[in-house]
Amino acid sequence: MLKTILRTGLVIIVLLFGVTSATAKKNYEAQGKASYYANKFNGRRTSSGEIFSQDSLTCAHRTLPFGTYLKVKNQNNGKEVIVRVTDRGPFIKGRVVDLSRAAAEEIGMIQAGVVRVEVVEVEHPNYPEIAPFEHPLFQMYDENLKKSYTLEEWRVSHADDRITLLEKVVVDSLRSYIADVDIK
Repeated sequence: MLKTILRTGLVIIVLLFGVTSATAKKNYEAQGKASYYANKFNGRRTSSGEIFSQDSLTCAHRTLPFGTYLKVKNQNNGKEVIVRVTDRGPFIKGRVVDLSRAAAEEIGMIQAGVVRVEVVEVEHPNYPEIAPFEHPLFQMYDENLKKSYTLEEWRVSHADDRITLLEKVVVDSLRSYIADVDIK
């Protein structure tokens, strides 16, 4: 009786393992064409809710979940880049990803505009390219100029403003301190 139960249990385990491995999700792989975002999208909100920055290593894909990492390889020159899905698209037949300008530069496709690529999902990327992904979170958006700035661009372009702002903060702080001292 015990042997029958053990055999039945073993058969069930083997069957479950076979079904699980047959239905396990494979990493996404595709070949097709890649394009890159036009400059007019810089600073606009993506489908994921993030602000798009042409300086980030991101991409648009039709169906993959936001946050999925992809390795995109230019089949013409062999250059690769790791990008993160933050938007939906491209919606042109034959195109598999739409890259940010920075990602397009990494794989040398700026001149061509559209190139054949191989795209592979990367589950746990440990590449040095991961670091720039946090940069889009730290942007300044100038409502008057309708333009986004990275912190470094803003720092350089507003160097004089920073000094004026610092002077104003110091003066306001001193006035506040003096007012507090006078009251007591």
